[in-house]
Amino acid sequence: MKYLVTIFLSLFIVCNPNVFGQFTPAPVVVSHEVTTRDGINFYIHKVEKNQTIFSISKAYGISTTMLIQDNPGLEAGLKEGETIFIRTTKAETAPVMYQKHVVRWYETLTTIAKKYNVTEDEIIRINSLKDNTIKTRQELIIPVETNQGTETEAKISRSAESKRKTIYDISLVLPIGSSNTETQDGNNNYLDFYQGFLIAVEDLKGEGMSVNLKVFDLSDYSSGLLLTQSGKLNGSDIIIGPVFVNEVESVLNYASERNIPLVSPMDPKTEIFLENHPDFYQVSSSLYSQQLDLLKNLSPRNNVTLIYESSAADKELVEMTTEILNNSRIPFSSLSYNVLSGRSVGPKIAEKLSKESMNDVIVASNSEAFVSDVLRNLNLLSSRSNYKITLFGTPRWRNFESVDINYYHSMNLHLSLQYYVDYSDENVKRFLARYRALYGSEPTPYSFLAYDVAYYFLEALYNFGPDFSKKIEKYHKQLLQTDIIFERNGSNNGFINSAARLIIYNPDYSVNISRLNR
Repeated sequence: MKYLVTIFLSLFIVCNPNVFGQFTPAPVVVSHEVTTRDGINFYIHKVEKNQTIFSISKAYGISTTMLIQDNPGLEAGLKEGETIFIRTTKAETAPVMYQKHVVRWYETLTTIAKKYNVTEDEIIRINSLKDNTIKTRQELIIPVETNQGTETEAKISRSAESKRKTIYDISLVLPIGSSNTETQDGNNNYLDFYQGFLIAVEDLKGEGMSVNLKVFDLSDYSSGLLLTQSGKLNGSDIIIGPVFVNEVESVLNYASERNIPLVSPMDPKTEIFLENHPDFYQVSSSLYSQQLDLLKNLSPRNNVTLIYESSAADKELVEMTTEILNNSRIPFSSLSYNVLSGRSVGPKIAEKLSKESMNDVIVASNSEAFVSDVLRNLNLLSSRSNYKITLFGTPRWRNFESVDINYYHSMNLHLSLQYYVDYSDENVKRFLARYRALYGSEPTPYSFLAYDVAYYFLEALYNFGPDFSKKIEKYHKQLLQTDIIFERNGSNNGFINSAARLIIYNPDYSVNISRLNR
């Protein structure tokens, strides 16, 4: 597998346990030969071909740990023809059974061993693994003590639930696509998401929360509907995902019928599902909410000008901005022009500005070419004619490559952003150190987002129980990359995040960050 990650975390990952079928250990006949050592009776057993430590332990009714303890040489593996000693006592032991485990893209020997409460060496020995490596979709044979039960996904009885549960069942639904994850460079966004999610799970475990995390790759199903029909989401305390709007509806209908909270982690288009889904949560704030937060920073003492391109490319943004200004009763003038107008537009912009007061200039455009032209003209007016200008832009400006960033700082650009990482924050520094140590790479925005989403909702579950929706509107959090303030429009509707971070570029090339703006 081209992309291999080792994850040193203790958590439960979903699988479908079945009795193994590809490898069958040789039958073990209990020996009648007995010897005594140090006052303890031992069977004398001669190892036959294809017998294993686990099949022998099962036959004699002792634990594998006890067998290896009495025969230290087994640490190097079981050898055909060798003689081993097996104590006759069966006290406090449990018979061993086996089950098949199909390796998923995100799993390692460490996570599989911890899942089944066995050692990595046990898995290596029974499966005769070469170089101690495993591959995606490889079938492994795993020993399971009978007192652990065969249904590893059902960690507690739903009928025995209390308001504060013993173990919380978390379902994470991602569009991973194993072929993309394994073979294509630069297409590991959802692996990054999963890795950030795991760190948050581990943090909550450190605070005392027990989590049974089940991960579902939508590439294994032709639709979200088939996933719900499989029954694998049954018993979930919360479902996080699917990611994209076209995959959400069928899973949301399933969750709503069972009063299971469903979280849309990143697609703002899922806002269409808020109505009549009281257990639906959209983490992405609406564009209207972000623009509203931005324009709250206009000063009533300043001259306000709205500039936009005469094409219809940003029509929705322009109409939204105009509506907010009118509703806020903020006087403003506006100017639209075509980017091909070139330098002749400078005097037209000057006519809209004031030389006596500060000019708050809102550029309602996501066109890099148009924004570059506007800022060039504004910079000339500022530097040559001493106009005082404060800029208000859109989140996409952070990704522009051809716009001179000096303009951002010289004219105090204001942006309202859903996502922004403050690398001076101590929590961010801790996350970076842990992520690098665990995965040997840098976290992406998907990694930060996953941590924020997982930590927020799992902590809400842990603090308030499955009915956390009653507390959520007052449960505000400042997280690594985003802040969360959930609001709902009507008691029968879902929740949408209304928080944003205000970013201000300063002339000294520093950046100010204002958080939780609601």
